[in-house]
Parts: sequence; structure tokens; C-alpha cells
Amino acid sequence: MRLLLPLKYYDDAGRVKPSKSILWCLFYICRPIWVFVASLTFRQDSGALLALFYPHNSYFYSSLLIALPGFLVVLLISFRTKLWDTRARLSFRFIKPFMLFSLLVDIGFHVFMAAKQNWGFSWLIALTLLLDCIYLYWVKKNRHLTLLTRDWLKAEEGAAPKEQSG
Repeated sequence: MRLLLPLKYYDDAGRVKPSKSILWCLFYICRPIWVFVASLTFRQDSGALLALFYPHNSYFYSSLLIALPGFLVVLLISFRTKLWDTRARLSFRFIKPFMLFSLLVDIGFHVFMAAKQNWGFSWLIALTLLLDCIYLYWVKKNRHLTLLTRDWLKAEEGAAPKEQSG
């Protein structure tokens, strides 16, 4: 059997591993969650750190909702070994759509924020839109992500899916 990717992208079981670039993309998508965690660890005034990145609470909550599909992908990747042998492995097909959805909604959100500022230039909005567009194109065209999803959806040869125990 011919390998579709270099050997370093396979784990010991022969499954495709997520590349570092996929993990960096997910880290970027989940940035509101990282800001939230950082604000919780900032003991003096956690609201000050949130206000630095998100001037209005509604922007912060909207960003958290936008990051939720990306965070679900992080959870799917984190628990992939437990999900492979169950019927829940079918949820792997949502990895790429969730990432694309999160990036598209983030683009829309930042365009909305730019419109709220009367289209005044903001480095934060400009860089976020640029990175969102780059990652959107990259996720759409990424062959590794497509092969990863296809490989993770396949059942083990000769193994029937186990029922998940509650």
C-alpha cells in the first residue's frame, strides 16, 4: 500500500495524525477561549483583560460562540482514540465544515465590527480579517485535512463498531 502522506504524519496505529499547521489553525480559531482562560488567571482584575480585547461584553460572548465549533473540533481531535471504535467516529466528518463555518462567521463578525466603527481602520480587525481569509483558503484547499477526515471515518478492518457506554 502506498502512503499518501510522509511517514511522520502517521501514528503507531497507522492513522493520519493532525499536522502542526492544523493545530495552529485551531489555536487561532479558539483565541477567544484563550483570552477567557487568561482573564480567569489574572487575579487583580479579570475584566480589565477582557476589556482590552473586547470593549463590549456582547463582542466577547459573540466571539465565544463563534469559537465553539473550533473548540468542538479540538475535542474531537483530543478524544479521537476513544471515538475510533465507536459509532461516534462519524462525527469526524464535521471537522472541516466546523472549521470553515467558524472562520466564515468570524469574517462576518469582524466585517460587522468594522462597519460599527464606520469603516475606520483598525489594525486588530485588519489582521484578524487577513488571517481569517488565509486560514479559510488554507482549510478549504488542505489535502492533509481531507485525508485525515477520510482516514478517521474508516472502521478498522474486521472490527464492528462498539456501542458507547454511558
